[in-house]
Amino acid sequence: MPTHLALALLLSAAATAAAAAVPSYTVTVLPDGMAPAGINNAGQIVGTRNDHAYLWSSAGGIDLGTLGGASSTGMALNRFGEVTGGALTAGGEEHAFLYSGGVMTDLGTIGGGDLTRGTAINDLGQIAGDFRAPATGWGAFVRLDGQLRDIGNLGGSAIWASGINNAGRVVGSSLGTQEFHPPQTAFIYENGVMTALNYSSSGSSTANAVNQAGQITGTDWHGPESAYLYSNGMTQVLGSMYGLSAWGTALNNRGEVVGNLGGALQVPFFGFIYANGAMSDLNTLIDPALGWTVTSAAGINDNGQIAAWGCHDSGGCGGLLLQLAPVPEPGAWAMLLAGLGLLGWRRRLSAAYRCA
Repeated sequence: MPTHLALALLLSAAATAAAAAVPSYTVTVLPDGMAPAGINNAGQIVGTRNDHAYLWSSAGGIDLGTLGGASSTGMALNRFGEVTGGALTAGGEEHAFLYSGGVMTDLGTIGGGDLTRGTAINDLGQIAGDFRAPATGWGAFVRLDGQLRDIGNLGGSAIWASGINNAGRVVGSSLGTQEFHPPQTAFIYENGVMTALNYSSSGSSTANAVNQAGQITGTDWHGPESAYLYSNGMTQVLGSMYGLSAWGTALNNRGEVVGNLGGALQVPFFGFIYANGAMSDLNTLIDPALGWTVTSAAGINDNGQIAAWGCHDSGGCGGLLLQLAPVPEPGAWAMLLAGLGLLGWRRRLSAAYRCA
């Protein structure tokens, strides 16, 4: 399909959705250069800014530094503001770290490897992450009692961990054994046992996050790429919008899911939220007059605050905090609806394509 025709079709679908919505979120622009990765219930956001792990709150931001090397990446945080990620050492290796009490601690390596990276942390300070070893390739670990432990795999060529809850349940994705485009299988690891999450023998799936109730979100390839919510042994396909693929990236303890809507090669175009049984494009829930297009969502807390990434009509892109707006007086609804027009959506869709 020609690019201009695809653009027109997406524009029409987005404009239809916008015409039926009112702004539900205010937008706070994060410090210049910050790419958010997650948010906790205190509204703290972890991410990376200027090649350093960074922790932001409404009181200000903190550069978390490195392990002696040039760069670091903040990937996850818990309710106490403790952070994990990966940081370069003075010798040039990337090591997983724990940032707590103002100090970044090197968590070392595992299996004779040269790389570790923390990807998730729970409120007990337990960390899940990835490692690379020359003999075995990519593996996944969990840090318990100060030790990194290899959690194994499902028989494939590589595995990655992406979430851990307070019960110690780890989720992630295990790669298959085919040489090209191997399928991925979402997994749950708990009590020393790894279980595949796929509900379709021919499907491929990823698990990207887990909440304290054990609910999981990610992407399933049982047909078109769709976000899903796994709960109590059942998988609910959340679907998509505008004919795009959907990837669930994070969820809160209420089972609300955020993620990305996009195209081939997982290029994000729009961020979404799934709540109250329906999926919504986040761009239909913010004021178009602000000039922002939310292209992806990285995290959501129990207060409904969302850490996101977006691009502005002026051409710049950056991190955003979306917060639920006060409910307007009944007489103001008509005015708000009138403010959501096609012109704003043309600007936003164009911005999404520029940033993709």
